[in-house]
Amino acid sequence: MAMSKSKLFVPEKQKSSSAKNDKIATKIRECFSMALTKKDFPVLPAHEEESILKTYVTITYVKMSSDLRNATVFYVTLNDEYLEETARFFELQKHYFKNLIAKNLRIKYIPEIIFKLDKSIEYSQNIEAILKNINTQI
Repeated sequence: MAMSKSKLFVPEKQKSSSAKNDKIATKIRECFSMALTKKDFPVLPAHEEESILKTYVTITYVKMSSDLRNATVFYVTLNDEYLEETARFFELQKHYFKNLIAKNLRIKYIPEIIFKLDKSIEYSQNIEAILKNINTQI
């Protein structure tokens, strides 16, 4: 005897986990954005030069894993000249950012942080240029 899909039980927890992930991701993004605005990062003795952020950075979005144990933080820089230095800065300051999450969010686990350069803006600009090129040829 086959059951219809309308009678299947779908737990509420599954529906809200995505909303919960989004809420935590938004809070983490806000924490990071505030920290980048204040620029109150610790200077690490062995890495004094690398402990300084040399360009403006914007956190575009944060993606949480389904189990909330990993947070991928996507960012863009104002100046592409400092991409490597910015990536190094984030890796050196990872502990600072984890402490920031621990202080500002009430969550069971502090997620591992993965920093990634957000290439979606560059990608959309390339698509826009291609579309403009097509329009001028028509």
